[in-house]
Amino acid sequence: MIVGAAYHAARKKMQFENNGQRDTLPLRERMMQGVIKVLNIISDLNIGGAGKCVINFCKNFDRKEFEIVVVVPEGSQLVAELKKTKVKVIEVNGLKNKSLDVKSFFELLKVIRAEKPDIVHTHASSIARLAARFVKGTKIIYTRHSVFPVSEKIKDGVGRWAYKTSNEFLADRIIAVAEAAKENLTDGGIDENMIDVILNGVDKMEETSEKEKEKLKKQYGIEPDEKVVGILARLEKVKGHEYFIDSAKIILDAGVKAKFLILGTGAEEENLKAKVQEMNLQDKIIFTGFIKNVKDFVNIFDVQVNCSYGTEATSLALLEGMSIGVPAVVTNYGGNPGVIQEGENGFLVPIKEPEKTAEAVIKILNDAELNAKMKKRCIEIFNEKFTSEVYTKNIEEEYRKVEETKKKRRINLLDIVIILLVLVVGVFGIRYLRKSDVVAPDTVKVVYQIRTNEIEPVVYDRISEDTDIYDSVKNYYIGKIKVKELLPAEREVFNEETDEYVLDEVEGKINVLLTIEADGVVSGKDIVLGGGYDMKVGNAAYVKGKGYAAIGYVVAIERLGD
Repeated sequence: MIVGAAYHAARKKMQFENNGQRDTLPLRERMMQGVIKVLNIISDLNIGGAGKCVINFCKNFDRKEFEIVVVVPEGSQLVAELKKTKVKVIEVNGLKNKSLDVKSFFELLKVIRAEKPDIVHTHASSIARLAARFVKGTKIIYTRHSVFPVSEKIKDGVGRWAYKTSNEFLADRIIAVAEAAKENLTDGGIDENMIDVILNGVDKMEETSEKEKEKLKKQYGIEPDEKVVGILARLEKVKGHEYFIDSAKIILDAGVKAKFLILGTGAEEENLKAKVQEMNLQDKIIFTGFIKNVKDFVNIFDVQVNCSYGTEATSLALLEGMSIGVPAVVTNYGGNPGVIQEGENGFLVPIKEPEKTAEAVIKILNDAELNAKMKKRCIEIFNEKFTSEVYTKNIEEEYRKVEETKKKRRINLLDIVIILLVLVVGVFGIRYLRKSDVVAPDTVKVVYQIRTNEIEPVVYDRISEDTDIYDSVKNYYIGKIKVKELLPAEREVFNEETDEYVLDEVEGKINVLLTIEADGVVSGKDIVLGGGYDMKVGNAAYVKGKGYAAIGYVVAIERLGD
């Protein structure tokens, strides 16, 4: 048996030329030619951070040494982008934003056996790891894309044993996207020797012209002598937007001429707008709402801010900003310290301390020499550590390392017990969550509307009126569809001929307006559906039904009665 360096050398020697997409090679021929076949499995329906990493890898991997196949849920937005990279894409009727989708086990098992990969690389899909463990000769990599504090229930005792044992059994190697993600895993008892930290990478952001920058600033009332400070994150509590607003007040009180942009939307949008209103800063702090042209906004940032304190891996928004020379002020939390080097491409500040954030932003804005140095270092550090090419090379090296290691033992009686434990926890966990569907005494009838964003036309046909609809992230029941309406998908673009931003229809995409009836619990001015689905106009909505899933936004709510 060839192992170690000799094995790797033999592989390199047997590489062959390949251009574009190729059909799956027979196992024996693939082994003779030294090709490592990797089956990536991702459960995302939308293109988030994990999906972008998979796409970037598929654009750049060495096709002489690797054969890549990607498995995604039917209807995933990843499909179109992945097909552009000319890798083989397999859609399955399952997963759909669910890590432990027990119903998809046999379909995944069938796919893995048919593809005969050397390695199965999973992204947020524990059921795929379980299926892969039943396929002889297949090794498993699992990427932890998120950073969440470990529950106290798995830090000690039986919970720790179950977490450690199941994760170590279901992977040969684990990739953490930040040191903080690795710490989450080791806090749950996982052997640190199983884990490699590989930071995310992105393509360099496209730079916009000075004319485009001027027009966008004019559209949002930004004067030529005003600096632009921006934050790009979901409007959720743990992202710390309230502290961004507090720091903006401090910066303005210090006499700095600036506008502050809050990009995106989320559950905290109305609360944050109310806070800005109370502080009488609505002409200085601008909420852009949901945007597609993110690059246009980042191009006008003088400083990017990240105030996260509850979850943050390796922020792709920070990396994209760095790629065009935007320095950042970020909390010393999660994956942020792995991206920002103190005093080089930005500053690290304590969580929930707006005074420190403001002080750092002012320092960058007022010190021209420091500002120029940071812009230069942003680009240098990005090119050194965070490009898609660097990320791809690191993943390829991980594949080589895994392929050269001994496969874990075959399944025995203890393994069967572990598998049953994983399945029981998953099934009963879902049932426990669904208990939140029970109607509380203080409910009212609610009719609300969700508008989806740029979905495939085929999804419209899959949606049926008088059927149940669920939150695809939390798996909660959120009502019954009463009416569906077809709408054009439109995007704001800059028209150079008319010198203004106009709405342009997106070819091949549609929007759907769903009118949904549900029971909601009244809490003050808020209406909350089962399981904590917060009903506010502007909130993001991740919805699914039989055979489809989509992302959209709540656009209207009507309370029918007590």
